[in-house]
Amino acid sequence: MPVATPFRVRPVAAALLAAALAFAPTARAAGVGDLFVTSDASNLVRAYDGSTGVFDSNLCSSASATGQLALHFGATNGRALVGHFGGGVEERDATTGALIKIYSPSGGWQWAGIYAPNGNVYIGSHATNDVRVYDPSTAAFLSVLFPIPGPSDMEFGPNGNLYVCSYTAGLVREVAPLTGAPVSQWFLPPGARANDIAFLNGEFLITDMSTATVLRYDAAHTLVGSFAGTGFVRPHGIAIGPADGRIYVADGVTTQVHVFDPLTFAELNPAFLSPGPGDKIVDVAFRPDTPTPTRASSWGRVKAGYR
Repeated sequence: MPVATPFRVRPVAAALLAAALAFAPTARAAGVGDLFVTSDASNLVRAYDGSTGVFDSNLCSSASATGQLALHFGATNGRALVGHFGGGVEERDATTGALIKIYSPSGGWQWAGIYAPNGNVYIGSHATNDVRVYDPSTAAFLSVLFPIPGPSDMEFGPNGNLYVCSYTAGLVREVAPLTGAPVSQWFLPPGARANDIAFLNGEFLITDMSTATVLRYDAAHTLVGSFAGTGFVRPHGIAIGPADGRIYVADGVTTQVHVFDPLTFAELNPAFLSPGPGDKIVDVAFRPDTPTPTRASSWGRVKAGYR
């Protein structure tokens, strides 16, 4: 009578099974909707639960660059840009934190890199006092977008224009998103150090390390108020929570993210991060809804390939 032989997966089936498992979704500690925080002390980008502030994981540590500054996620490409005091702007995989490439590694103090609407990368350079354009595929320098003294962080506003803070001149400049043509500009109070900007209910919220406050400007660029958190000394990054609409501000000396009410600007939580990082933090950014594209697979597909 025939003797049963052990089941063996043919080489092609084994390869297909391995491919299916490689494409299968895997659990990860932090991702879409979570809060990511940079540090110019530890050079770690840390991830926290976006709702509770509980620590999840370290996204990445800086490679050859040092002194992490601004963090900006791509809206559609599943990537992130991390600015530094030196060593360039690092591009990272937003899910794994893997290093993809480094822009302008010898460019000195480059506070922020941000993805432009056409896919190019804009980087603010303190060495040359301007915002520069780089090729997103090769990281090659393309052109100067526009000059600005001591550019710090920058954001695209609800109207699509780019708003860039000047740390050394204490101003904010609004420019056309693709040409860099000037649209508007306004100065903060004398001695102010414009650090980062956010947009809320028609207002501009600008962190100022000189007065250790967040300055509020209306649509006409008129100063209408300010607010501060418990123990604020060096407020840096600012972001609006995508789920709750609250204001999240990183302070470098309290080493915490402070949370504020979006209507009254009252402080709701002076220590959102749990546990606190214990070292100087700089920027905060919520990861947008850009999961890394994957190819769906199934056992049925594997069996079809086997046949």
